[in-house]
Amino acid sequence: MTCPSRRAVLGGTASLIALSAGCLSGDEDEGSPDDGTGDPEDGETDDLPDALASYETQPFQSPDRTTSPSAELIHDRDAADDWLDVRDSPPESLTDFIEDTDFEVAVLAKLEAGAPSPCHEMGLESIGIDESEENDDSLALRAAVQETADEKEACATQEVTVGRLVRATFESEPLSKLSVSIRDRHGQSHGIATASESVSESTSGNDGGTDNATESDADSE
Repeated sequence: MTCPSRRAVLGGTASLIALSAGCLSGDEDEGSPDDGTGDPEDGETDDLPDALASYETQPFQSPDRTTSPSAELIHDRDAADDWLDVRDSPPESLTDFIEDTDFEVAVLAKLEAGAPSPCHEMGLESIGIDESEENDDSLALRAAVQETADEKEACATQEVTVGRLVRATFESEPLSKLSVSIRDRHGQSHGIATASESVSESTSGNDGGTDNATESDADSE
């Protein structure tokens, strides 16, 4: 498993903007891009690695439940449009977010996991660069499934998939590798590394122990 290195820049959960409290089902609860995840207006880009110019994120949700956390690096417009085309009536906010991506200098990282109700989201906890001695660096992300409803808010039990698109803009050529750690709704961490079309994953519990597994083995969701 390749996990975010110590160089990974903590986004900080305090800077994350939650989804609206409406907790709508399906794609309709997808909000606007986060304002507190590295946008230049927030003055947080000074904390980013030199290779990373900025980043923004966009939450999304689907009524189709996924069986395991997953991550994918989207490199070009065709791949982004293909993913968008299979979604059922995607909201304008999601469409605009993808259309505004300049794939000459940016990539999209797609993070997904299952959740027990629509009142959950995929929260981005950190972003950085995993440096490699072979000059084969990875975009490193850490995320977690989070509940968005407060104690007084009622939310129907309904299995859904929660996700987040992370747009990483680079100072020069975008990276082609992705290293992700996703903490699922049970508190179990899933490490996912992607390069070209290859994917590897390992899972770890709250005690920090790690067991090697393939992506198909991580069905705890």
